[in-house]
Amino acid sequence: MSNIMDGYYCMNENFKTVEKKNKSKSDRTKILKFLVIALVVMIVLEVLIYTVLMPCLAPVKITYTGLETFTPQQINNYLKISPKVTWVSFNSAAAATSLASNAVIENVTIEKHFPDQVKINIVERKAAAVTLAKVAGKTVPVQIDKNGVIFAVNRGMPKENVPVISGLTFESISEGMRLNAKLRPLMEQISTIYEKNPGYFANVSEIKIIAKDYGSFELELYPTNSHVKVLIDRTLNEETLQYMMVMLDVLDSIQTKVSVVDLRYGSISYR
Repeated sequence: MSNIMDGYYCMNENFKTVEKKNKSKSDRTKILKFLVIALVVMIVLEVLIYTVLMPCLAPVKITYTGLETFTPQQINNYLKISPKVTWVSFNSAAAATSLASNAVIENVTIEKHFPDQVKINIVERKAAAVTLAKVAGKTVPVQIDKNGVIFAVNRGMPKENVPVISGLTFESISEGMRLNAKLRPLMEQISTIYEKNPGYFANVSEIKIIAKDYGSFELELYPTNSHVKVLIDRTLNEETLQYMMVMLDVLDSIQTKVSVVDLRYGSISYR
């Protein structure tokens, strides 16, 4: 009888041990399931925040490159960007069109990077030359780029040491207008020379356009440190400027009373 009871208690203890193990395993399974569910919920929430809430609710973050005369805040004001503008509501096409309409801006590229970044690269026009024009009865500086675009009226002198162009006439003048097509190659020539060697224009205080018949023109160059003016045809290049400086050095060395040097038509004359 004692052996039977001992066997019963032993089986009972074994059963309780198995039951505890099963319960412990079940608890671990529940905890693991809870952790998995919690992780999935967190991932889903993060995806929702990243893909829905940030693009739709968070203020868009705009970075600018290429700005020289403008500041980021000026561009933000120009585009009317408020703290309420989000990545989703930011209209790239409208912003590009608005910026391109500004005469000072030559080119603009806008890239949207999900979920809240916008990168705007702006290429501003650079002065190839400056002229003077009357606006509202006042003489003001007018900056012209290499393509003959007038992009800055009464905005001060350019920081670059570009030549002053005279002889231009305007019935009216506004930013964004272009010079006559026949004058645009001259702006390109000046820009090309300036990019290679800006020092050339330190020796030229003024380039005057002399209108000829049938819409053609010639040029008068006024050296910075000489009373002599130099006549050339409509083509301006490094060789012409080099030749001019050599001739001025020669005339200065022999101390002649020459007032005009004529380099037109492939010959040299002076008076």
